[in-house]
Amino acid sequence: MVRRSGLSGVKVVVGGGVAGLTAARDLARAGYPVVVLEGGSTGGSVSSRTLDGLAVDVGAEGFATRGGAVVSLLEELGLADRVTSPRPTGTWVHRPDGATRIPDGAVLGIPTRLDDPALDALGEEAAARARQDETLPGTVGADAQTLGTLVRTRMGEGVLRAWPAPLVAGVHRLDIDAVDPEVLLPGVRARLAEKGSLAAALRGGNGELAGLRGGIFQVVHALVGEITTLGGQIVESGAVAVEPDLQGWRVRTTDDAVVHGDGLLLACPPWWWPSGVPEAIGAIARAWPQPRPVDVVTLVVAHDGGGRRAGVIVADGGGRVRARALTYSTAKWDWLAEDARGREVLRLTYDALDDPDDVVTRQALADAAALTGATWTDDDVLAADRTRWLMPRSAIESGMTEQRAAMREAVTDRTDLALTGGWLAGTGLAWTIADARAAAARLLA
Repeated sequence: MVRRSGLSGVKVVVGGGVAGLTAARDLARAGYPVVVLEGGSTGGSVSSRTLDGLAVDVGAEGFATRGGAVVSLLEELGLADRVTSPRPTGTWVHRPDGATRIPDGAVLGIPTRLDDPALDALGEEAAARARQDETLPGTVGADAQTLGTLVRTRMGEGVLRAWPAPLVAGVHRLDIDAVDPEVLLPGVRARLAEKGSLAAALRGGNGELAGLRGGIFQVVHALVGEITTLGGQIVESGAVAVEPDLQGWRVRTTDDAVVHGDGLLLACPPWWWPSGVPEAIGAIARAWPQPRPVDVVTLVVAHDGGGRRAGVIVADGGGRVRARALTYSTAKWDWLAEDARGREVLRLTYDALDDPDDVVTRQALADAAALTGATWTDDDVLAADRTRWLMPRSAIESGMTEQRAAMREAVTDRTDLALTGGWLAGTGLAWTIADARAAAARLLA
């Protein structure tokens, strides 16, 4: 039950995902009473399940180190000593006619080492064209308006269609020939001008992937623990309506309780916003595209089946394979392989499936076998989980960048209202956490 609080300085956070929890922690550390309202699952898309005795991430399982926002938060939470790097197992792109390995160190599938043998698999002509990137003037492609044009101009059509195009489509749900290079590769034009080649421009400039020994879900546990230790409340109730009052905001919850605060942080996607938000942002929120349902299927199998232990992105036209991607988790993370003791953990991502869970499990096992070349039977499946996520459509994916700018502008000068979340900041913990901390800072101004 929400306390009917009239305390001066109370900050109300609507949404208990990682963005809301991160901001709430910063507000609590600054000495303010905090109430977090979460009508669903605390932690949002950072979550875990216990399968055959193994605690595994079923949402986010890693983070980008770019910008340092995630690592900085982990240091503050006392988790920095658990940060770990994935094994260099490689990633492949699957098509009905076969699979090709993405070059090691590639960024969005764009090679950063042009001597990588993976280029030779494209054929002599395509490989030679890709390696021209090293000798072309740095001005070539510098004015490219799309990422597709940039890659095509620097490295050729062969590289573009082999790796970057399916990765941008599969991971970001974007058309590589429609998205600006700076959207997915901030600063790439400046680095191209400095380094003289696209491969050199991308080497070491976009951070690396990292994880947490024991699972990313530990971040949620640490945030919740610190918020409550500092006196904050995390309430399992959503927000139904908000309205300005003499104290700032009056928030009515799904439990028909009321909480007052002088600051309001909307840290949930716009389709879950309460009624009564200012029209300057409410009208845009109502026009925001609905979330995309995604199923993550996690399998624990008894052995590796003799297959390739690597990640796979499925290009359009993947044949009988319905999965969009496969992560071979025990090949990727040493800590999980140690805990698994010979068992294997695989994660497959799907556009929402209508089939019953047992049918989905069989489909996932068949897809995993097709993507890795392994041989498994139904008896090899020791545990399975299917988790459905409603994935926010980011401003970039949904073509709402101008509307996003308008929403940010509408709250720029307010210290009683702020917005945050992956739908606004972009996909991934690196962007989400940085944006959440900036939002909290605005309420502290």
